[in-house]
Amino acid sequence: MDCSEEKEDKILKINVNKTIYEKGAVLSAAYTLSGTCGIRIESESGDFFNVIIEQLGHKKETNLKEIVHKFNNELTDQQLRLDLEKRFGCLRELIVKHAFSPLENLKAETKKIVGRK
Repeated sequence: MDCSEEKEDKILKINVNKTIYEKGAVLSAAYTLSGTCGIRIESESGDFFNVIIEQLGHKKETNLKEIVHKFNNELTDQQLRLDLEKRFGCLRELIVKHAFSPLENLKAETKKIVGRK
């Protein structure tokens, strides 16, 4: 994982590589932490998103190491979801379409999606 981190007292800065992780994955991963800590996302003009995580006053018992671990896992999960949607979203749409209105020739429709004639 290409995340680097800088720790201050109650603030954590994580640099997330834009060439590996999409904005949507970063936003979704940050959202999962929103009840635990304050989060700000900045887009540098380079190849990184800066994710600044700050412990909330009433959540001082939260361990920054746990927050980083949870964020990194969630970031990977969210990016994988986006990648799978790009690869297989059309098949999901075909399944839903067929479920609600059965297609006469499902095999032909499937071949169109995978690029066969």
